[in-house]
Amino acid sequence: MQRFFSNKRLALFAPFIGLVFLTLVAFGLWVGASGRIGDELAARGLSWEGLARAGFPARITLEIDKPRWRDTTPGSSLVWQNQGLTLTVMPFDGGHAIIDFKGDHHLGFDGGDLRMAHQGNLMSAIVDFDGLNRASFEAQQPSVNGTWLDLDLSARAAELGLHARRAPTANEARYDVALLAKNLTLKQDNGTLALTRLDAAGTVPAAAFERPLGAGDVIVLDRVTLERQQLTLIGKGRVKLRANGYMDGMLDLDIVGLEPFIDALIEFDLIKRRDRRKLLLLGGLGAAFGGDTPDRLSLPLRFQNKRLYLGDLELGAAPRWK
Repeated sequence: MQRFFSNKRLALFAPFIGLVFLTLVAFGLWVGASGRIGDELAARGLSWEGLARAGFPARITLEIDKPRWRDTTPGSSLVWQNQGLTLTVMPFDGGHAIIDFKGDHHLGFDGGDLRMAHQGNLMSAIVDFDGLNRASFEAQQPSVNGTWLDLDLSARAAELGLHARRAPTANEARYDVALLAKNLTLKQDNGTLALTRLDAAGTVPAAAFERPLGAGDVIVLDRVTLERQQLTLIGKGRVKLRANGYMDGMLDLDIVGLEPFIDALIEFDLIKRRDRRKLLLLGGLGAAFGGDTPDRLSLPLRFQNKRLYLGDLELGAAPRWK
């Protein structure tokens, strides 16, 4: 045995033999890690018709054919489907993962069915020992069609971005969430709303990333901005989701472009033409006593008892969340 290890030719090839051994060990670990990722996805409700692995040694890439995810929360009927996706995990880059979706997104749930087409869609996420640290979802030219709460809905945008970052607080873990949509067009039944920009930032419970939002959840809006031609709306506040399907809460609303705002309320049958003078009068009083210009107005937007109020002016039924 001693003569075997003292052989000069063997000693010459020993580094290469060691390298091959280490490569085999690394490949075994890579196979085990990729298998563990697949098992974890399956445990969280994801199924598929085909799965292939690639990317050794620096990354783990899973090519998933016809993925289907079902929410495992008792009583939930939420289901998501796609034609395929590529999941790339970089274990040496702080748990960074990138998902490239190949087809349209199909989402089914109680009271609704939505499909989102796009011209390019990526998602990235960073996971640590405490779970999801941050994530982003971006789509080019997204188009959503379907039904929700028995309403026919359609929406399209030039760009859509959704970003989330964990932000623990003293009482509970929450996530900072930011939404940006450019050149957004919303259609509901016979009505159409076109926005140049929708920009929102707020916080949601951490549980919202493990299950759908539910009754009792509180959404805090640090800032939401809507731009439509000569009109800009800026709001902040908080709402609570109620079990009856409505929201309770209030947003402090700053209106820039009072006349276009009033025209929009009349266009969507939220106020009568006779209410126009009242809002213009409020704008004039605000300019006189608050130092604002006559085209600006600050009013609370309240969600209360299934109704929606702008100041003391009732706009009609409050929007439902389920």
